[in-house]
Amino acid sequence: MANEDKEIISPCVKICKYDSKFMGGMVCIGCFREQHEITNWLRLSPDEKSQALIDIEERKTKFEIYDK
Repeated sequence: MANEDKEIISPCVKICKYDSKFMGGMVCIGCFREQHEITNWLRLSPDEKSQALIDIEERKTKFEIYDK
């Protein structure tokens, strides 16, 4: 029987860095999470974590464009 309650691990890469010109300095450019996602990660529901992971991918794309 598959475990449907699998824990979604943190996308933290242990490189906390912010760029004040990228998304108002509110997004870590190591893991691309917003500050509230970082501080509340352990309290987020699985659905909220899944949505955060989707948002992270969008932010990575925006950063790749910004960083050129």
